[in-house]
Amino acid sequence: MNKFKQVGKKSFLRVARSRPLFGEIEVSGAKNMVTKIMTTCLIATKGRLLIKNVPIINDVFITLKLFDQLGIRYKLNSDKSLEIWPKGFKSSTLAFEGEDGNRIPLLLAAPLLAQLGRAVIPKPKGCKIGTRKIDFHISGLQQFGVRIKEDEQNLHLEISKKGLVGTTVNLPFPSVGATENMIMTAVCAQGASRINNCAIEPEIIELIKFLQRSGVNVVIHEGRSIYICGNRDISLTEVTIIPDRVETMSYAAAAIATKGDVFVKGADHDSLISPISALLDIGAGVDIKDNGIRFYYKGSIKRGNIETEVYPGFQTDFQQPLAIVLSQANGASRIHEKIFESRFIYLQMLNKMIKNRNKAGLTISKECPPESQCRFAGQEYAHTALINGPVKFGSGEIEIPDLRAGFAILIAGLLSDGMIIRNLDSLFRGYDNPVGKLNSLGANIEMFE
Repeated sequence: MNKFKQVGKKSFLRVARSRPLFGEIEVSGAKNMVTKIMTTCLIATKGRLLIKNVPIINDVFITLKLFDQLGIRYKLNSDKSLEIWPKGFKSSTLAFEGEDGNRIPLLLAAPLLAQLGRAVIPKPKGCKIGTRKIDFHISGLQQFGVRIKEDEQNLHLEISKKGLVGTTVNLPFPSVGATENMIMTAVCAQGASRINNCAIEPEIIELIKFLQRSGVNVVIHEGRSIYICGNRDISLTEVTIIPDRVETMSYAAAAIATKGDVFVKGADHDSLISPISALLDIGAGVDIKDNGIRFYYKGSIKRGNIETEVYPGFQTDFQQPLAIVLSQANGASRIHEKIFESRFIYLQMLNKMIKNRNKAGLTISKECPPESQCRFAGQEYAHTALINGPVKFGSGEIEIPDLRAGFAILIAGLLSDGMIIRNLDSLFRGYDNPVGKLNSLGANIEMFE
């Protein structure tokens, strides 16, 4: 294909203590948009799609491997553009290769059902950040007329000769993945559909704009409701992936935690109002420019209290990098995780590497803050983190438990006496060239493959 390749599980990093990070990096295309555009375009019955600003991440390679199984033709170009010809399905069965297991195959359900009337999809694995059940997906698909059976490894999906039929789906929670899946299924269905209680992340809005430009009648109503008139006769042209919000905030956290000054070129502040407000509240420096955002350390980090929310609130993917920033504050900070029930494994791992544990620490609680009860209240989920800083990280070896925790651990490595980081395939699922970008800012990271 070209020089681009997937980063394997056996690769590892050796991270040395870093001086403050200084300089400029350019934000890559959004992980949470690119694979959704890739899978959605397979709904079309003709044409070619050109995707620009494609991030070179493992999730893209995993999706392309699934395309290989289906017989879909594509071309990943050296300028980070991707061409896809969505026809020629040769199989209705998908399987994970090696340890690639994630949730992307779920988003191929609608194209497979529309093209072939059936699908065998492996049950997802994905990041270890809670139970992440797929009940919303299954219930929603069934409402469109999909018959579903499951065994230990796979979901077996089938539709009648009538095909997918438009319906109304009321999501119990504004799940991003379930919203995307229901949108794609509604496009393939006959007649009109309404999806209520949807997620409204910027990447979902961009997916809807892509469908609208392609000829699909999609209307977003107030109150998290989306109306879709089914239409597979869409016109594919080209689409540009928007900047990655989470990558932007990850480098912001790295800059501030190391007492540095980094300009993230191409960063979009309109989609980052909540996390930028959180950074300002703890005393970080933020300077918004026309072509990006400057993030910098401007004095002692203040304690903070963070609660994750559905968008436009403080996104759950932002809490891990910010936790490392808060670990450098004087005193106690708190993060209340209200989206996923078990997303603090990384803090438990990092707590073992703290060398001043008599004065500082990272602890997890099953209790909600008294003033903020959430849907996990009274359950056995450790979903509140108590961060007592300033933390000093010693040396050691650690295995990344999930994607976003991976970058948080990487920042901790920059603050440590030296760290070996393993299970890099999780980190590289969502970050394009993180080692090269951090080293260009002054970090000292070696990668071994």
